[in-house]
Amino acid sequence: MATDERIDDAPERTPMRVGHRIGASGFRFFSSPVDAPRARRATDVLLAGGALAGLVAVGWLHLPPSSFEKALIDLLATFPDLLDGVWQLLYDLLLLWPVALVLVALVRRRTALVGDQVLALVAALIVGSVAGRLVEHSWPDVWPALWDGGPPAHYPALRIALAGACVVVTSPHVSHPVRRVGRVVVATGAVAATVLGTATPTGTLAGLLVAALAGAAVHLWRGSCGGRPGLDDVRAALDDLGVAVVSLGAADRQRAGSFLVEALAADGRRLDVKVYGRDAYDAQLVSRLWRTVWYREEGPTPSLSRLQQAEHEAFLTLLARQGGVPTQEVVTAGVTAEDDALLVLRLEGRPLADVPAEEVTDAVLLGMWQAVRRLHRCAIAHGQLDPRHVWVDGGAVTLTDLSAARVAPTDDQRRTDEAQALVTSVIVAGVDRGLAAARAELGDAGLGAVLPYLQAPAMPRALRPQVRRAGLDLDELRRLAGELVGAPPVELQRLRRVTWGSLLQTAVLLLAFAALLSGLAGLDLGDLSAELSDAQWGWVAFAALLVQTPRLAQAVSTLGASPRPLPLGPVYALQLAISYVNLAIPSAAARIAVNVRFFQRQGVPAGSAVAVGAIDGFSGFVVQILLLGSMLLFSNVSLDLQLDPDTAGRLGRLLLVLVAVVAVLALVVLAVGPWRRAVVGRAGALLADAWSVLRGLRSGRRLAMLFGGNLASELLFATSLGCFARAFGYSLGLGDLLVINVSVALLAGLMPVPGGIGVTEGALTFGLTAAGLPEATAFAVAIIYRVASFYVPPTWGWGAFRWLQTNRYL
Repeated sequence: MATDERIDDAPERTPMRVGHRIGASGFRFFSSPVDAPRARRATDVLLAGGALAGLVAVGWLHLPPSSFEKALIDLLATFPDLLDGVWQLLYDLLLLWPVALVLVALVRRRTALVGDQVLALVAALIVGSVAGRLVEHSWPDVWPALWDGGPPAHYPALRIALAGACVVVTSPHVSHPVRRVGRVVVATGAVAATVLGTATPTGTLAGLLVAALAGAAVHLWRGSCGGRPGLDDVRAALDDLGVAVVSLGAADRQRAGSFLVEALAADGRRLDVKVYGRDAYDAQLVSRLWRTVWYREEGPTPSLSRLQQAEHEAFLTLLARQGGVPTQEVVTAGVTAEDDALLVLRLEGRPLADVPAEEVTDAVLLGMWQAVRRLHRCAIAHGQLDPRHVWVDGGAVTLTDLSAARVAPTDDQRRTDEAQALVTSVIVAGVDRGLAAARAELGDAGLGAVLPYLQAPAMPRALRPQVRRAGLDLDELRRLAGELVGAPPVELQRLRRVTWGSLLQTAVLLLAFAALLSGLAGLDLGDLSAELSDAQWGWVAFAALLVQTPRLAQAVSTLGASPRPLPLGPVYALQLAISYVNLAIPSAAARIAVNVRFFQRQGVPAGSAVAVGAIDGFSGFVVQILLLGSMLLFSNVSLDLQLDPDTAGRLGRLLLVLVAVVAVLALVVLAVGPWRRAVVGRAGALLADAWSVLRGLRSGRRLAMLFGGNLASELLFATSLGCFARAFGYSLGLGDLLVINVSVALLAGLMPVPGGIGVTEGALTFGLTAAGLPEATAFAVAIIYRVASFYVPPTWGWGAFRWLQTNRYL
C-alpha cells in the first residue's frame, strides 16, 4: 500500500454497510462457547466497590427506620389482599429461577459455570449473614429467611441475595432474552418480598447489593467470558455480510472492549475483524473512562452503543484515507442478531515491532513520520502510536487502529503523537537514526517543541513496557535531542533524601507527641486499652477506609489549581507520596520540592509549580474559614477549643519569636546587595509564572474542582471522625464534627510542629470532650483517628513515592 494511496484508488470491494443487521438466528440459551476465554473486567471492580459502599450506607440507614421508609411500608400495606397469590408466586420464582439456571448449566455440561454459580450462592450467604450480624447485632436465621413467605422482616433479604447473585454470575454466559428474564425475576421478587413483609425496603435493597457484591467478587476471582462470541458466530456473521473467508482465528493480542479476529479472505488478503460484544463493550466503556481519568490517555468520547464505536473507528479510518493517510481499508461493518457490532478492515504487512532492526530502513522511518504529519493535516491525532500500531509492507508504512483517535486535536495532542513517534523510531532503529529521522521531518524548531513531551505520561499504555524492555531512558533521550537541536535542557528540582538525622527527628517528634498527650489528657495506656476493647471494630474498619478518601478529593483540587490538564492517577499518587514525605522528612521544603519536581515533569515552569501549591493551599484555607464561620453563625454549634492559659501563652510567645526571626532574615537579605538582587530576580520570575496560573482560574470548571475538592476533603475528614466516634457508641452531628476538625486543622497549621504531631491529638481530645464525649473516650477516638489518617498512610505513601520515581513523575 503506497503512502500516497487515496480511497478513490482502492480496488473494488464489498461496500461498507454500517448499521446493517445480520439475519436473526433461532433462540439460544447460552451465547458464549463452553471454552470461551475468561478475563477480569473493570466493570466488576466498579460493581463490587459500588455494592460494598451501598451496603455500608444502607446498613447505616436501616436502624432506626426513617420516616420515608415507614411511609413506604404503610403504602405497601394498602395493596389489596387478592393479589397476595401473585406476590407469593413472584417471590417463589426467586427460588425456582436459580435452580433452573444451575440445572441447565449441568445438562449442557458447563461445569465451570456451575462452579461459579455455587461460589456465588455461598458468597451471597456469607456476605448477607455478616451484614446482618453487623447491623442487627445478631446472626440472621438463615432457614426462615430463605423459606418464610411473610413477616417478620429479615435483614438482609437472603432469598433475594442468593437469587440475584446467581443471576449476576450467570449473565455473561447467556443470551440477551435469558438475561432479561433473570433481571425481571429478581426485580419483581424484590417488590413481592417488600409487599409480603418478608423484608423492609432497606432489607430488600441490602439483598440486591449483597447479590451484586457476591457476583462481582466471583467474577473477579475466576474471571468471566465477557459475552465474547465464538469463532463460529463470527464466521456466520461474516457470511451474512458477504465477506468470504477461508480461515480465521483469535488474535494473540486482545484489547479491552473488543474481540479481535484475524481472518484470511478468499482472495488471499488478510482481514482484521473487530467484534464489539455486549459485555465487552461495557468493559471498554469503563476501561476508557478509567484510563481517561487515571492516565488522561487520549481516546474518543465514550459512545452510547457498540455500533457507534464501530462507526467512529470506520469514519475516522475513511476520513484519514481520503486525506491520503496510509491506513487500513474499511471493508464493511454491521450489527448481528445478538447486537454485536462488527467492523471488518483489510491490512497487509506486519507490525514494525516484528521487523528486524536491520530491515528498518531510513525510508521506513521517514514514511512513518510522513504518515503522522499527514494524519495531523487531516485534523486527526492518533493517540496511541507504538511499534505495534505501525505496520510495514515492503517499504510502505501503514498506521493502524484509529479507535482512540481524536478529531480536531489540540497542540498538546499533536506534540504527544510526535513524541510517541520519536520514541517508536528510537526503539526500532536506535537513538541516532531515530533522532535523525525526526529532525529531518520536523526540523530543529519542531523537534525542540517535542522535548517537553518526552515524558512517561505522554506515552500510551502499550508503549511503556516496550520502553522498559528497550532500556530507553527518556530523560537521556530528551537531553540528547536537546543537544542535537541546541535547545536548553529542562532543569528539574532535586529531591532531598531521607537521612538518619531526619529519622531521628521523627522519633523525637513522636516522643514529644506522647509526652504532650499524656500531659493534656491525663490518661494512661490502661485507660486507652479499656476504651479500645469496647469499640465496634466493624465501624473502626469502615472509618479507617473512609479516612483514606480525602486525598482523592485533594487530588481533584490540585487538578483545579494546575494550569495544565493532568491525569488524576499520578496526582492522587502525589498526595499519597506527600503523606510519606510529611512523616519521613517533616519539613515544608521537602514537600515543596516534591510538588515542584512533579509539576516540572509535566512541563509546568517552576514558578507555576510553586503557585499551584500556594493556590491549592489558600483555597483550602478559604474553605475552612467559610465552613467554620457558617457553622458558628448559622447553627447552634458552639465549641470551646481553647487550650489552658499557660499553654496558650507559651504558644503565643513561640509564634512571636518565629515572626521576629523571619523579619530579621528579611532585613538581612534586603541589606546585602547580591542577596537582594538574587532574591528579587528569582521572585520576579516566579511571580510572572504564578500570574499565568492565576489568570487560568477564570475557568468555572477549574474553580469548581479547586473549591469542590477542598470542600469534599473537609466533609470526608469530618465524616470519618464521626464514624470513629460511632465505633465507641457516640453519634455527633456533622456541624459539630466540621467545627472540631476545621478548628483543629487551623490550630495545627499555625503551630511550628511538622504534621501537627501532638498538637492535633490534644486539640481533638479537647474538641470531642466539649462535644459531649467522656475524656477517656475522646482520647481514644483522637488517637485512633490520627493513626488511621496520619501515621498509617505513609506506609502506602512510600509505595506511591517509589512508583512516581519509577515512572518518571519525580
